[in-house]
Amino acid sequence: MELIDAKSVFSPATGFIARGGFDFTCNPYLGCTFGCSYCYAAYLPQNPRPAAEWGRWLTAKRNAVELAAKQGKKLAGKALYMSSVTDPYQPVERSLMLSRGILEAVVPHQPRVVIQTRGPLVIRDVDVLTRFRSVRVNFSIPTDSEEVRARFEPKSPPLDRRWVAVDELTSAGVPVSVCVTPTLPIEDAERFADRIAAVNPAVVVTQDFHDAGGKFGADTSAAAWETRRELRWGPDEYRRFVEVLRTRVTVYEGEAGFFPPG
Repeated sequence: MELIDAKSVFSPATGFIARGGFDFTCNPYLGCTFGCSYCYAAYLPQNPRPAAEWGRWLTAKRNAVELAAKQGKKLAGKALYMSSVTDPYQPVERSLMLSRGILEAVVPHQPRVVIQTRGPLVIRDVDVLTRFRSVRVNFSIPTDSEEVRARFEPKSPPLDRRWVAVDELTSAGVPVSVCVTPTLPIEDAERFADRIAAVNPAVVVTQDFHDAGGKFGADTSAAAWETRRELRWGPDEYRRFVEVLRTRVTVYEGEAGFFPPG
């Protein structure tokens, strides 16, 4: 892991994040040790390393909390997306506590905050999250199959730990979005849809794999595409799952599901 001194920890939102209504993004880290094979962030310009190295490096902005304290006033009443090119609750956050420190620093300014993560560690910071008047945790649960999860994201937390985190956040009064993004192969669509609906999520988002068509931008690795083919999952299977899910909850597809809390 590399530690750097950053010039800023809040960046003007761009792309679909900006189109969704966010004003700023916050990335305490660059890179992500979860290293999911399908992660589009590996192909974005903020990533300084070759996409093939995704998951094998991490840069932490060691002065991120200090910057947040100095720059937080510009977030007053604005919409903040945390994070767009990393996971703010990957394992190193347990000791560095940059995400927690940033959130604590901006509470007085009350931005509208969305946390995007697959890390159950987020429940550690429930005491901070409940101090925001407008907040939501977007929790990534892209499949119902632990075997599938291990094929695509072997270094990420098991699914059962994510569901426990969702339950704890909901019990604490923190709104949760279930992000089935990208939608990985699913074993039992009916049962998975029932489980999602049972937690009464504030938002449900689905999304098929990114495909930039060879152009620079959000994309999915060849390895992830090959794994999906091996598991016999494609656009038709994705569409059938979305239709099943829509019989239980309102579903936002793709970019439409990424918007600030009210």
